[in-house]
Parts: sequence; structure tokens; C-alpha cells
Amino acid sequence: MSRRVLLAQTSFLGDVVLTTALAQTITAAWPDAEIHWLVRPDAKPLLAPTYGARVHTFDKRGVHSGLRGVRSIARTLAAFDFDAAIGVQRSLRTALLLAWAGIPTRVGFAGSAGAWLYGHRVRKSGSHARDRLVGLARGLGIDVPPTFERPHLDVSDEARMAVEQRSAREGIDPTGEVVVVAPGSAWATKQWPSSSFGEAAAALCRAGRDPVVVIGTSADRTRAAEVARAVERGGGVVVDATEGTSIAEATAWIGRARIVLANDSAPAHIAAALGRPVVAVFGPTVPEQGFVPIGDRVRVVQRDLDCRPCSRHGGERCPIGTHECMAGLPARQVVSEARSLLGEIG
Repeated sequence: MSRRVLLAQTSFLGDVVLTTALAQTITAAWPDAEIHWLVRPDAKPLLAPTYGARVHTFDKRGVHSGLRGVRSIARTLAAFDFDAAIGVQRSLRTALLLAWAGIPTRVGFAGSAGAWLYGHRVRKSGSHARDRLVGLARGLGIDVPPTFERPHLDVSDEARMAVEQRSAREGIDPTGEVVVVAPGSAWATKQWPSSSFGEAAAALCRAGRDPVVVIGTSADRTRAAEVARAVERGGGVVVDATEGTSIAEATAWIGRARIVLANDSAPAHIAAALGRPVVAVFGPTVPEQGFVPIGDRVRVVQRDLDCRPCSRHGGERCPIGTHECMAGLPARQVVSEARSLLGEIG
């Protein structure tokens, strides 16, 4: 008999990407399992190409805020008669939601807020967040293999077509490779200077043959302009995809990337999950905290400073006022790592 399992992960996009390894672990053990997701609205486009209508949204800071919103989502989920659910986050809200949905088998982390609402509690283990997340499968009675699954995403046909049409309008090869630059981040201290991103991208354009595509949100328009100035000075072509581009389309751009340059942010995780080469710049955070993108085509660039790490997630301003971890990191270091990576994969 098939099992219907819900994964409740309403954290940041990068965390959602890492959680796909847990979904794959469950599917490998239970091939007949029907995996469903509960995510923030902005994460749905990441998962929809693989899971379709089995992706449910919880706008916890909008229309579903407060206990009334939690109860509303719980009633919606109850109608699916889930056999089991995993509270991927360590929040009381998630634990309450799954309990109110009446899901009989509920798994969560031991020691988390609301742990008492889970019938199966799993202790965190592993140095990487992916490893800890995959470990939650043990709460379902699954023997987790020593070699963990990797995060995986797919690109939707609709998004791929939209990006090809945008390419044609911009006068570039609709299916050719691009250099993708993601200069933004939800945290100001995790942003490498946009001029440095531009300098690195310009050096990686193969004498101007590869268009540079800057992805992000409308908040990244100024950063995109700085990247464009640096690239265009070297004769390169730039597509500013920071406004009017959906997350699904940004993912499609990444899927076409010869190389991706990003901060310690969601685009780096998306690139790794799509198997694209990515160089991620780390500043206030360090890979040892367990949130580095996972893949054979991942390189991390960082500075060895006594003040690092200064945060788990980043912040709005540098605690010591210098932002030296990012401002002092030269573009040539990123270019060197990118060229080394590209040379390894041919």
C-alpha cells in the first residue's frame, strides 16, 4: 500500500533545496511513497517541476499568520489523509500545525520547540544540514544509508521556454550557455561587492562570447547595474533579470549556466542541485556551520579572518564595522577558483 508523506519545510529557499535530499531518501526506501510538501509561497516554483500539485503553500507571514492561519492550513492538510509527516523545522508552529491536521505519525527533532507533539523524535547528527535533515527519515523507521542523497531540482518546461524567449528578445543564443551572477542576499553582510562580481564575470566571459545574466529581485537592480558596468567595459553582454523574472525562470537561467557566481545564498544551492558549476563567496558565515552547497561542482571562496564566523545567518551590518571578509576579497580569487573548476569539468 502506498504511503502519503508530508514534509513541512517553510524556511528559506536554500533550506528547501537541502531538504530535497530527505525526500529522495524516503523515496529510495519507499518507492511507492507519495511525497507532499508544505512550503512558503516563494518556494513552490522550485519544487513544482518535480512534485506538481503535491506542493502546498503556507503563507505564515501573510494570509496564514497567527493561530487562525495555522488552523486553516491544518484543516486543508487534514483532507489529504496523510499517513506521516515530518516537521523539518524546529518550530512550535510547525509542530502544532501537524498535530491539528490529525496526521497519525509525526516526526520531528528532539529538543525542538513542540517536540512533545511528535510521536517520533530524532536527535540531530551530522556536520552538514543535509545530513541532519536526512536523519529525520529514521523517525519513519527508514535505515538511512551511509552515503547520503544529494539535493536535486528540476527546471520546468514553461520556465525554460520563457527564458529562451527572453534570450531571443535580448539578442543572445536562446539555448546557449551563460555566466550567471547572483549578487544579492537576504542579509546585507553576506553580499560581496557588486563591482567585484562584475569584474569576476567579465574575466570569465571567454572573450565576450558568453552573455552574463544577473538574477535576483527588484531590490538587486542597483547591484545588477554595477555588474553590468564592469562587464560592458570589457565588451561583454549583460541581461538584467533582476526584475520581472520569477524564481522558476531564475532557476532556468541557472540551469543554462556555464558557471554561477553567488554569495552564500539560495542561488548557490539551486546551482548545486541542478549540477551546475558554482563558486560561492562566504563572508560572515563559514562552511563548517553546515550550510555550504553540496555537489562535485562547488567551490567556496573565503578569507581566513579571526572574526569569522560572526553569525549563523548573516546580518544587516558588520559587527566590527569593516566588512573586511567581503570587501577585502579580491575578484581574482573568485576567477581563479572558477577557472580551476571549469578546467576540471572540461
